[in-house]
Amino acid sequence: MGKKFGVFLVGLGAFVLVLGLLSKFYMYDRLAVVPLNQNTTSTSETLPGADAEYLDVANGLKITTGPLRSVRVVTGDVDLSKEASDELDQDVAVWNSYVCTDTTSFDCKEGVTPLSGTNDTLAFDRHSAEVVSWSGNVSESGGETTEDPFQGLYFKFPFDVQKKSYPFWDGTLKKATPAEFEEETDIDGLKVYKFTQTIDPIKSGEIDVPGNLVNRDKGETVTADRIYSNVRTLYVEPTTGAIIKGGEAQDSYLEVDGERGATTTKATLEYTEDYVADNVEEYKGTASLLSLVKTTIPLVGIILGLILAALGALLIARGSRQDDEAKSEYATV
Repeated sequence: MGKKFGVFLVGLGAFVLVLGLLSKFYMYDRLAVVPLNQNTTSTSETLPGADAEYLDVANGLKITTGPLRSVRVVTGDVDLSKEASDELDQDVAVWNSYVCTDTTSFDCKEGVTPLSGTNDTLAFDRHSAEVVSWSGNVSESGGETTEDPFQGLYFKFPFDVQKKSYPFWDGTLKKATPAEFEEETDIDGLKVYKFTQTIDPIKSGEIDVPGNLVNRDKGETVTADRIYSNVRTLYVEPTTGAIIKGGEAQDSYLEVDGERGATTTKATLEYTEDYVADNVEEYKGTASLLSLVKTTIPLVGIILGLILAALGALLIARGSRQDDEAKSEYATV
């Protein structure tokens, strides 16, 4: 009986061991991917009582102050994702991001041109989250279209985020710059890594403006440099790479011959509390599931499988010795 039970335990141990290994090296790879049919809307706003200052180009280059809201709609295109994956021979997702920034009373769904609007479509690796070069990548902003400009990370960080810097896309510069790891912290009990992307003042373009906006005579038209700077803060859930909370503090202005002129955008916007709370609720469960599949099940499976197999082998060996002893006693008689 002991020998048979030992064989059973060896078989069970082998099964549990294989289950643990499959969880880590097979199941995890199939769960740690972004969906193709993404559909989310996020909202960022200026902090209460901290109005933005900006140059309203549509209303005659008027300097305006007041609260701002930025709405971002992200949608996945399943058909384009499959098309791009076949074309690139790589598992990619194609998502579209439309960002509309205007006053808090502005309705981005009405089709009216906002203060700032960007429409990006791009392909990125479903595992690493890195942008991949593809013929369908396109960015539309301010009436200009740029084909395949993207690089680095755009929508999220990779699964299993490390405490290091990552190249993160900046739509104004049209390139990726480092997002540096700052610290590990938590938001409502959810562990997150804080990253900061600092962009020092840099020329981002030129614009013709009335002289009074750059300390010149009002009657003359002056070509001014557009200077852009930003500090982007990203709180990332490390297991999934999802951005739970984000914000940016932008300070952009006009400049002529090194002299600062009118401010074009000075504002601090952050994800709304409701949106952050929704993210925490969603990704607590997702992170727990991925951690279970990647770490807990493999660890328990390997340890338990080895224990069961060893115990089974011990029972088999003991049963074999008992059989040998019984045969020896029978031969003596």
